[in-house]
Amino acid sequence: MIGETILKLDKVTKVYPNGTVANRDINMEFEKGEIHSIVGENGAGKSTLMKMIFGIESPSSGTITYKGQEVHFQSSLDAIKAGIGMVHQHFMLINSFSIVDNIILGDEPTKGAFIDRKEAVRITQEVSDKYNFELDVTAKVSSLSVAKKQKVEILKTLYRNAELIILDEPTSVLTPQETEKLFVQLRQFKEQGHTILFISHKLEEVKAISDRISVIRNGVSKGTYRNDELTMEQLTNLIIGRDLESNLDQYKTHEDFNNEKALIVNNLKMERNGKPALNDISFAVKKGEILGIAGVEGNGQLDLIRCITGLEKTKYDGKITICGTDATAMNIKNRRDLGMAYIPEDRMGDGIAGSLPISDNMISTYYTRDDINKGMLWTTRPLTRCPMN
Repeated sequence: MIGETILKLDKVTKVYPNGTVANRDINMEFEKGEIHSIVGENGAGKSTLMKMIFGIESPSSGTITYKGQEVHFQSSLDAIKAGIGMVHQHFMLINSFSIVDNIILGDEPTKGAFIDRKEAVRITQEVSDKYNFELDVTAKVSSLSVAKKQKVEILKTLYRNAELIILDEPTSVLTPQETEKLFVQLRQFKEQGHTILFISHKLEEVKAISDRISVIRNGVSKGTYRNDELTMEQLTNLIIGRDLESNLDQYKTHEDFNNEKALIVNNLKMERNGKPALNDISFAVKKGEILGIAGVEGNGQLDLIRCITGLEKTKYDGKITICGTDATAMNIKNRRDLGMAYIPEDRMGDGIAGSLPISDNMISTYYTRDDINKGMLWTTRPLTRCPMN
């Protein structure tokens, strides 16, 4: 099947009303049954291009040809009906719904005038089992890990028989082990004739999964190449337009801070639902040091982080010291005041309030500061700079 063009972009350009040029004269061809990566720096125009293919955005000029026919999708629904699916960088799921309800939404099997829920469960579970997703489709989405939520998103596209699947930064929230499992599934999709458009800036992963690679820099296409034609250095140069220089000597290490400890965890123990969640965990992190914590999902990493950050409500034993101060009994705000910050795995669900402006998000954990808090009111005037500075 490789060699048969399923999607073609001819001089596709996107200019927003404010004059921003997101894409300029993009020419690309995608073949049926291939894994085709689109790479570029953040802001290069990758996601905008995919949104035009999926009908979320309309090109300012140029043509999109799908399966030999020029298309003008008015919405993502048109693209879905044509056989195109997209898994967005930020999940489009309803957490209070079950997996099956999320998957069939808008395309429900019916019996008479009613939704045939039994048939819906059968079909979605059958698709999940076919691709080894290991999902119970009756489970609530709110109970799922990030990796499983992504599987649900992919399952939505497969349920609608998508021939071309767009994955926008699919590994940004996955562990290396979860990423490898995803790649196994993507290769399986390819073998069954699906075309995968893989959007990423993680070049090791791009080299590991791609048949062909297209490069976008500053909204302009820099060509399409077979994976085996490019070295990592050549790919990097195409993306940034110059040789990548790295001078590690400019960065400080823990030795520059006299091995002073920023975090100490002593004998941390916690039970959840009557079973040990953490069992006598002890370690220390020095200033200027990066400590990696590895493990298969569900082996206590999240419990550990919640205890360190002060988010955990379950009682635990042990001692947590942050920057020389005993923080064991402190809440999250007081721990932040000591200099601790936390970037969660689910940045949209736990990291930010997406409906609020950037300024409100920036002060959300600093609103009691004297230069922001004015009694019953606060001012965003100081936020011409980051409040952490």
